[in-house]
Amino acid sequence: MTKTYFKNLLLLILGILTINCLNFRSGEYEGTPIVKKFGISKNLAVKVNANYQMTVNGEPDDPNDFITQRWQNESAKLLNESEDVFYTRSQADADYIFDIKVIEDRGFFSAKVAAWISLPTLGILPYFAGSHISMNLAVKDKKGKVLAEMKREENKTEVGQILLLFVMPFADPSEVIDKQRREMLSSVFAEIKEKGYLKK
Repeated sequence: MTKTYFKNLLLLILGILTINCLNFRSGEYEGTPIVKKFGISKNLAVKVNANYQMTVNGEPDDPNDFITQRWQNESAKLLNESEDVFYTRSQADADYIFDIKVIEDRGFFSAKVAAWISLPTLGILPYFAGSHISMNLAVKDKKGKVLAEMKREENKTEVGQILLLFVMPFADPSEVIDKQRREMLSSVFAEIKEKGYLKK
């Protein structure tokens, strides 16, 4: 009972800190444009299988279905923004499959300690968390044969503080995270186009 109470309290405070936080990224793929054409003669259907895993010092932590869905949705959106490739949920209708595996690794301090320094002060003392994001994408044909594998990596830093609510009341803390996700995917899609992995 006590353990559940403290877990719920932690989630509540983390929620407050997340709403009132600043996000920074290392930005290796910042500014990558969206791929509007993959340069193929006929429209192709692509199925996306996205998987997201949070780890602490390389060891699996609790899964996060919400973030997994964000990677899935962003991939589908980017594909549908191109003129010659579109997203499909159907394995049978897919010409190609993109298997995307994202691992966000945090150190022990960021994942398990930082929040507990900020919690007793209800967020007045700032909360710092750093993570390393590694995205692997495998391009497969409709039979499941791997045609290519690509990797992208960036770092992310979060600084949470309750008073940011008053300093930046209209800031959107998810904007940097969404942009990072979009540009990492766009970078991989640009490589797929450049190397001509999609053909028909």
